[in-house]
Amino acid sequence: MQMSKIEYKINGIIQQIDKVILGNKKFNISDTILIVGTPRSGTTWLMEILGTMPGYTYIFEPLNPIRSPPQLFELGFQSRTYLPFNIEWSEGENYLRNVFRGNLPGPPPLPKPKLIMKRIMADKLIVKSINLNRMLPWIAKRFQLKNIFFIIRHPCAVVASQLKTHLCAYKTTSSTYTNSFPTLKNILDEASQIEQLDKEIIQRLKRIKTTEEILAAAWCLDNYIPLSYLLQKPWITVIYEKLVTDGEKEIARFFEEMGEQIIPRSAVRCLSVPSVSTIWRERRIIGKHENEQLSKWKKSLSEKQIERILDIVSTFGLDFYTELLEPDYYNISKNIV
Repeated sequence: MQMSKIEYKINGIIQQIDKVILGNKKFNISDTILIVGTPRSGTTWLMEILGTMPGYTYIFEPLNPIRSPPQLFELGFQSRTYLPFNIEWSEGENYLRNVFRGNLPGPPPLPKPKLIMKRIMADKLIVKSINLNRMLPWIAKRFQLKNIFFIIRHPCAVVASQLKTHLCAYKTTSSTYTNSFPTLKNILDEASQIEQLDKEIIQRLKRIKTTEEILAAAWCLDNYIPLSYLLQKPWITVIYEKLVTDGEKEIARFFEEMGEQIIPRSAVRCLSVPSVSTIWRERRIIGKHENEQLSKWKKSLSEKQIERILDIVSTFGLDFYTELLEPDYYNISKNIV
């Protein structure tokens, strides 16, 4: 639904106020929290939960070219950037250092005007991005952030939501930066950069024919990098389904791992409040019907689509997700410690 002229003008004023507020802030990178996850996996919801901590504000999708400086692609960033964790890339490192300090020339606006006061009072930063999964080991090695959160959600749920919304964080590189589904060529080019991928996986990807398979492959590449990291993982892994079914316990775990002594009541209230990125027709079930919230994808995908998605996931060895609504927590835990 389009904004009216008055709403558009008010939104523009809020953006300018927000730009001035953040432009005068100096955030310590050692206090910054980073949230990453593939698009439609719950990153915004997690950002809102953690954003209830006193003193924190957030930057929303700093690698979205619409909100970022025009040289973003010129620096070498892509819709999905992959880097081996031991490679040097000074331009990208300098850009992300500025992101983690809040030093962006055109920071994105807050989605809610009432949070402006929280922005004014904040002296710590949360950065939320759906473009950084494949750089996660590289980022963890180079930046001494307070915490990194990596959230993962059922591939069928993610793909179903991406098909509905067309939001999958792939952008054209032209000045319009419009949303687009990845092509098979995108997937094959991206997969070919990842040395540890088995050649049989590449051969299987070449046989992809449908949009849901392409999106499933993007999900696999997004999550394969963090999950296949062999060293002790320097981030906190969040399983979306666990956050839905056992949210209060999960929130307590987050705060304990961050060393925070007090859990704001508003953090728990976020469990029953739709995030700003939840599509309108699905907001009624948030926090009320756990099973319905987790099973939405079964209603929007055909049996054949589900079979195709899970076949791609199995090819990558990430088959702790099946036709069941929740993952095999025992097997997935072996990949996240």
